[in-house]
Amino acid sequence: MSDAADVLAALAPSAVEGVAEETVLTPTGVIAVTDDATVALPLDPARGITVDTGEAIFTIDIPSASKATGTIDQASGIASYDNHDGSATVAVANEDSSTSLHTIIESPAAPTSYAYDYSGGARLEQLSDGGVVLVDANGDLVASIAQPWARDAHGEPIATRYAVKGNTLTQFVEHGAGSAYPIVADPTTLGSNSFFTKVVQNSGSQGTYVSVYPAQIKWTAYSGDTIYANYRAIVPASYEGNKWRDQLVCHAVNVGIWKSPWNLDSWRPDVGYARTVVAACNP
Repeated sequence: MSDAADVLAALAPSAVEGVAEETVLTPTGVIAVTDDATVALPLDPARGITVDTGEAIFTIDIPSASKATGTIDQASGIASYDNHDGSATVAVANEDSSTSLHTIIESPAAPTSYAYDYSGGARLEQLSDGGVVLVDANGDLVASIAQPWARDAHGEPIATRYAVKGNTLTQFVEHGAGSAYPIVADPTTLGSNSFFTKVVQNSGSQGTYVSVYPAQIKWTAYSGDTIYANYRAIVPASYEGNKWRDQLVCHAVNVGIWKSPWNLDSWRPDVGYARTVVAACNP
């Protein structure tokens, strides 16, 4: 791997453990293929990273693309871009169909903000809890972006946040004097069809309930509103509302992939999220 990818592997081993298994090297970069997405990681950073979910195609521009230089690791299919400003970007296409853009911050001289432009007919939307999704012209969900994280060379968290302006997602990383370098920061984008394997309506003695089958993703990486947005994209309006959201998010955060399916019951009252959690997700 390149130096930046080696740093990523050393500081955040989990970031390179789920790399897409099927990759094709081309003269211009690498193409990674998973069940729900095809991702093109270019050698030339100016071309942007292209994600094809089967239902939508969009491109993510990396920070400092105009002056960065790229390398591709032929064994792993990981792309690294030296931004020539004290930072580097490591692009990883993951087997779970997500695409991670890890920033390696090398010193206090590196920028404290990193902007990612999304293009392809879709627009970014920041949700009320800070989650971010990508939607098309009809408002239909295209992709979801995991919550930001950053940590230093000792594994300690660094304060970070997103800001959305137009079709630009900017990650702010509060590093500087006293920080332990290098620092890793990350936004991850996941296509909208990858949260649930299926959702089934059922009937029982007490009424209708919805069985949600979770995909093998890191559920705690996404905000509650982002998880709910993916659910709303595939269910009728009659199965939407606060009580459905709270049951869904409670399952995602507290049981994740360890329980399947997640049963969301129509007869449960709307008691708020905290009381839903106390009642083991079905108050």
